[in-house]
Amino acid sequence: MDEAETKLRKRRRHIKQETDVNRKHADIMKTESIAHHERSRIQIMSEMIDNRQIDYKSNIKWLNKL
Repeated sequence: MDEAETKLRKRRRHIKQETDVNRKHADIMKTESIAHHERSRIQIMSEMIDNRQIDYKSNIKWLNKL
Protein backbone atom coordinates (compact mmCIF):
# COMPACT_ATOMS: atom_id res chain seq x y z
CA MET A 1 0.00 0.00 0.00
CA ASP A 2 2.81 2.34 0.92
CA GLU A 3 4.60 1.65 -2.37
CA ALA A 4 1.46 2.39 -4.38
CA GLU A 5 1.02 5.70 -2.59
CA THR A 6 4.59 6.79 -3.32
CA LYS A 7 4.14 5.90 -7.00
CA LEU A 8 0.93 7.89 -7.08
CA ARG A 9 2.58 10.89 -5.38
CA LYS A 10 5.49 10.78 -7.83
CA ARG A 11 3.10 10.57 -10.75
CA ARG A 12 1.08 13.53 -9.48
CA ARG A 13 4.26 15.55 -8.89
CA HIS A 14 5.48 14.85 -12.43
CA ILE A 15 2.11 15.80 -13.89
CA LYS A 16 2.14 19.06 -11.91
CA GLN A 17 5.68 19.89 -13.05
CA GLU A 18 4.80 19.13 -16.67
CA THR A 19 1.70 21.31 -16.42
CA ASP A 20 3.78 24.20 -15.08
CA VAL A 21 6.31 23.79 -17.89
CA ASN A 22 3.57 23.69 -20.50
CA ARG A 23 1.95 26.80 -19.03
CA LYS A 24 5.26 28.68 -19.07
CA HIS A 25 5.88 27.59 -22.65
CA ALA A 26 2.43 28.78 -23.70
CA ASP A 27 3.04 32.16 -22.04
CA ILE A 28 6.39 32.52 -23.81
CA MET A 29 4.85 31.63 -27.16
CA LYS A 30 2.05 34.13 -26.63
CA THR A 31 4.41 37.00 -25.79
CA GLU A 32 6.68 36.10 -28.71
CA SER A 33 3.68 36.03 -31.03
CA ILE A 34 2.53 39.45 -29.86
CA ALA A 35 6.03 40.88 -30.29
CA HIS A 36 6.37 39.30 -33.73
CA HIS A 37 3.03 40.75 -34.80
CA GLU A 38 4.07 44.21 -33.62
CA ARG A 39 7.42 44.03 -35.43
CA SER A 40 5.62 42.88 -38.56
CA ARG A 41 3.20 45.79 -38.41
CA ILE A 42 6.05 48.28 -37.97
CA GLN A 43 7.97 46.72 -40.86
CA ILE A 44 4.95 46.96 -43.18
CA MET A 45 4.36 50.59 -42.25
CA SER A 46 7.99 51.54 -42.79
CA GLU A 47 8.06 49.81 -46.18
CA MET A 48 4.92 51.65 -47.23
CA ILE A 49 6.25 55.02 -46.11
CA ASP A 50 9.72 54.57 -47.64
CA ASN A 51 8.59 53.13 -50.96
CA ARG A 52 9.30 55.67 -53.70
CA GLN A 53 8.01 53.55 -56.59
CA ILE A 54 4.39 53.33 -55.48
CA ASP A 55 2.56 56.29 -53.97
CA TYR A 56 0.49 54.66 -51.23
CA LYS A 57 -0.44 58.02 -49.72
CA SER A 58 -2.97 58.70 -52.44
CA ASN A 59 -4.77 55.42 -51.72
CA ILE A 60 -4.51 55.04 -47.97
CA LYS A 61 -6.13 57.73 -45.84
CA TRP A 62 -4.43 56.94 -42.49
CA LEU A 63 -0.99 57.14 -44.12
CA ASN A 64 -1.51 60.86 -44.76
CA LYS A 65 -1.93 61.45 -41.02
CA LEU A 66 1.58 60.18 -40.22
